[in-house]
Amino acid sequence: MLRFALSLLLLTLLYTCAPSPKTFEFPRPVDTTTKPIQQQPRGVFPSQYLRVDNEFDGARLNGVERVNDTLLRVRIEPENAPINSSPWYAFRLRAERALPLTVELSYPADHKHRYYPKTSTDRINWTPVDSTAVRVATDGHSAQVQLLLPANQPVYLAAQEIVNSGDVRNWLADLADRHPDVVTTFEVGQSTLGRPLPAFTISRGELGKKPTIVLLSRQHPPEVTGFLALQAFLDGLLDHAYRKEFLEQYQVLVYPLLNPDGVDLGHWRHTAGGIDSNRDWAYYRQPEARQIATDIVTRVRKAKGKVVLGMDFHSTHEDVYYTHTDDVEPATALPGFKDSWLAAIERGIGGTFRINEEAEPIGRPTTMSWFRTQFGAEGITYEIGDGTDRTFVRRK
Repeated sequence: MLRFALSLLLLTLLYTCAPSPKTFEFPRPVDTTTKPIQQQPRGVFPSQYLRVDNEFDGARLNGVERVNDTLLRVRIEPENAPINSSPWYAFRLRAERALPLTVELSYPADHKHRYYPKTSTDRINWTPVDSTAVRVATDGHSAQVQLLLPANQPVYLAAQEIVNSGDVRNWLADLADRHPDVVTTFEVGQSTLGRPLPAFTISRGELGKKPTIVLLSRQHPPEVTGFLALQAFLDGLLDHAYRKEFLEQYQVLVYPLLNPDGVDLGHWRHTAGGIDSNRDWAYYRQPEARQIATDIVTRVRKAKGKVVLGMDFHSTHEDVYYTHTDDVEPATALPGFKDSWLAAIERGIGGTFRINEEAEPIGRPTTMSWFRTQFGAEGITYEIGDGTDRTFVRRK
């Protein structure tokens, strides 16, 4: 009996002392309970002189119809509904002989073409299709892309550059190899389908009491330009002349891939649990948000530190910084930072460039508002346009 009572006491202490993120009642709540998804059929779709497939991570292709010798109609469908209209497509073509081919991207009636088509033969170097070879239907529900396929060479056709979970892990390993003195990698846990949730710290030694900056990315699978911006942001930090001085004052926690299932399954927006991960930061009903939120809170509390800034990198139709209005409570841990930082970006780019900022009160349970409510930290959603020039992404 005494042993049982002691065990119960230890378990109770362990449960009550374990750091965990707070739950919140946001003004605009969102139901993030698990919802069923539609699995795309993986396979090869052969036809005369032509092979089409979606057998790689990041692919999205729901059906193929060879209309005639020069027209291929492909069906692109979302993982479930309702859903943000972000029709992601990615598949591979291979012709036995040089073949002129028109590929028609066909979407459901309530969704319109969004992403400008790009091609690659190696999945590393990508080229936007010539504008004279792309025609979007008047109603927007389909688009035709004219291609000249080479003989016996794979050609990827995709909405954006394909950056799947394996690519992120390889990039992270390379980053750690190049900066072993300050980059320490780890895994937070696993996604719904068992894929690792990678993360890393940028600090001198273990996380300590210094103020912490948290960076996030890829909650929404098609938002590749946001991930490219995160990569550039980190390169700028790690290669900066004042890196040593910066890391004497601050430390950084990075979670570059919050939705590996959605990324590898070619989802338009949602996790394998069928929900928008960036609406799950009130009750953490899905394992991805729950484990990452818990990890952030645990590491910061263990170090007796404080999160002062959280930035989540996304993509949308245009470049924009989503921030909070000045009257949001609790007060920001970095008063004056947001305005001076955005003004410095504007000055640094110069010319006619002007910052596009949209300030808003706390509304839905997004990461931006979670940073403010959980820590009193400055929360920013860093959005890059779908079609923003990739060189400018890095410069910005």
